Amino acid sequence: MEASKVSARAPRERGKSPARARGEIEMVRVLDEDPELGFYLPGPQLKLASAAAIAPLLRIEPGTTSFVIDEPMTHAHLGFLVLEGLIVRHVFFGELGASELYGSGDLLHPWLRRAHSTAPVRWEVLAPTRLAALDEGFADRIHAWPELAAGLIERAAERADFQALQAALRQAKRVEDRVQLALWHFAARWGETGPEGRTVRLPNVTGELLARFVGARRQTVSTALGRLADRGELRRNPDGGLTLAHAPAQLERIEAGRRVHRP
Repeated sequence: MEASKVSARAPRERGKSPARARGEIEMVRVLDEDPELGFYLPGPQLKLASAAAIAPLLRIEPGTTSFVIDEPMTHAHLGFLVLEGLIVRHVFFGELGASELYGSGDLLHPWLRRAHSTAPVRWEVLAPTRLAALDEGFADRIHAWPELAAGLIERAAERADFQALQAALRQAKRVEDRVQLALWHFAARWGETGPEGRTVRLPNVTGELLARFVGARRQTVSTALGRLADRGELRRNPDGGLTLAHAPAQLERIEAGRRVHRP
């Protein structure tokens, strides 16, 4: 996979879109792509907001990616909203490393540098991805509907919850439990539920990447996946998807406890 650079000012010229062929910026109707952002808007206002909430569309092919953004442009930029695809953020601490996944509905702020952090960061696109650039122009267009800003703030809060969950699952003693909890969460976010359980497709998510996510070694994760499959708790599908038959035992015990204490 080749490295690429993504500009916040214009999408990369890929595909055969007439607009991009003419060098124009391709735009996207954000609420059509992500209706949940308009959850708090009543019907008439939702229709008006949907027409106004348009943003530049960025298309990125798989590979290592760097985001080229002029610093002044970030001051009023709300972030990149993932409409489709899968992105991973790698953070390195010397010989140690951690990774986190971003998928549909997630909000990226790749220009942010945490205070006192010198850890190198690398972004990698795992599947063809579309991003809505929620730039200053977008912020101006939606200013009449603070409910949309509230929806974006909720997305940021959900991202914090996701990071807390990642930290929590690493406390499980058995790597099998960590892997099962991680896959169950991925399936809840980006998968689908059927009669045989939850199925998730994670293109180009390798054993090494999953190991970084759960805080284990690659070989240990491969062994854990094999054991889960042997017990019938995980099935590998011909299309590359993974189906989990039921919720992890830890979650089932928590839910059982809730039922016992429910008035």
